[in-house]
Amino acid sequence: MPIPVIDAIMTGAIDGRIFPGAVVLVARDAEVLHVAAYGTMTYDPSGNNPVTPATIYDIASLTKMFTATAALHLYDKGKIDLAAPVQAYLPHVRARDVTVWHLLTHTSGLDLRLSTLRHAGRAGLLAAVYDALPARPPGSSVAYTNINSLLLGEIITAVYGQPLDRAIDELVCRPLRLQRTGFRPDPALIAHIAPTEFDGEWRGCLVHGVVHDESAYVLGGIAGHAGLFSTAGDLWTFCRAWLPAGSDHQPTPLLNPTTLTLAITNQTPGLAQACGLGWMIDRPNFMGPAPRGSYGHTGFTGPALVIVPRDRLIIIVLSNRVHPQRSAPRHHAITAAIVAAALDSISAPYALSDPSM
Repeated sequence: MPIPVIDAIMTGAIDGRIFPGAVVLVARDAEVLHVAAYGTMTYDPSGNNPVTPATIYDIASLTKMFTATAALHLYDKGKIDLAAPVQAYLPHVRARDVTVWHLLTHTSGLDLRLSTLRHAGRAGLLAAVYDALPARPPGSSVAYTNINSLLLGEIITAVYGQPLDRAIDELVCRPLRLQRTGFRPDPALIAHIAPTEFDGEWRGCLVHGVVHDESAYVLGGIAGHAGLFSTAGDLWTFCRAWLPAGSDHQPTPLLNPTTLTLAITNQTPGLAQACGLGWMIDRPNFMGPAPRGSYGHTGFTGPALVIVPRDRLIIIVLSNRVHPQRSAPRHHAITAAIVAAALDSISAPYALSDPSM
């Protein structure tokens, strides 16, 4: 049964030009409670580019969760040690005290703004990444930076012995039978892909069908921190694989149950933000009134995932909020409102609870 409140939220967001269009999917495990497409892919007044539930979006930093999943799969196979220093897998990295665990929890202390290196080319950017030293003692604070997931992707490539796109495809996408998730989408799909930003400063064109993130673009569109394109349906399947065991209709497990539990548990107690292994935990800015223990992730271009394990609830919002140009991230409040509406649809008292709980 559709959730009418979500329709009103999305209509208001489009009228407020937070994004030209979006897809929202709400599911309780294998049961879809709400799936709808809203608006258009651009602000073109002709209106000939409506969003559909199958529209493909640049999912930006949601890529990090696919990278984390692949790394944890290799951990389960004994190929990666979370406590091992990054240097054990990437000998040319200078940061001696940074471990794989630090990368997954964004506690490495590495602080390098990758977008500023877009003119350095692939070799120059990677050289700067490998040469970076922590600005803070590893493990002492949470700082969400792209360099962590980029290095994690480099480790996967080294350990698996295949390029990162192939590794993620073979370790994550194929086992889950994801149909429209991958790096560097086929140009034949361009009509089904929502464009992102008009980049007049550097690329001199509308970014459409290629990765929006500047550093991932320099790296050829394939990186541990950005580059994947996907659909709401594929992301629903991905999220279901991240629900704790408890349904006969879940996809084939990608991880051992103990590893999954470790990944969705707060690994940074006492620090400013709660992080699992890859996952953001208890973030009311985009999770709204989701109960304690909920986890998810966001992406710069507009996408968001929220998983409420208590209710086996999955909320997916895909948008191109950077179109035609980036602005202040007003879309997080929209995601939070959708989470509240989803929770209210299954049990009204949850929507009235303290967002900090």
